[in-house]
Amino acid sequence: MAVREDAHACARILKEGADDGLVARSDEVVPAGISRQIEAARAASNSIFLVAVVPTEAGDDDEVTGLILLEGAPLMRLFDVARVTMAVTPSHRGNGVGRALMQYAMECADAAGQIRKIELLTRANNERAIRLYTSLGFVEEGRLRARLRLDDGSYVDDVCMARFRPQA
Repeated sequence: MAVREDAHACARILKEGADDGLVARSDEVVPAGISRQIEAARAASNSIFLVAVVPTEAGDDDEVTGLILLEGAPLMRLFDVARVTMAVTPSHRGNGVGRALMQYAMECADAAGQIRKIELLTRANNERAIRLYTSLGFVEEGRLRARLRLDDGSYVDDVCMARFRPQA
């Protein structure tokens, strides 16, 4: 589970990924906001905030290389639905960090029993992410056409994907 002290590292990762798939621009990501999300997830039974860490070369501290937030809705009719935010630092992409984060988050969610459905949005042109999510049991539920305006003024669709907790 993420702790408040992880907020600066998480903000750094989100800023690094701002141009690669996240909705927020880098100037919109602030550690104080991440810290609030970490605390809210720790307090909620339907939310999970995890970080991936690797030992540093100096061996004195661990480096946060990725994060995942399954953010449950506060409304009772949506309480068992969680929305995903996930990011991995560019230097660790393609090494299984995102897969490991998502698998562990799904295991935690399934074990806790509070989250029935995990939803996410990903850019339609992010084929790597779509392949990852599909391999983990997510299915496309629809598309939001021309949803996200890119810095060059063009638009890209968001693909809505979801995964339901397996039946016991």
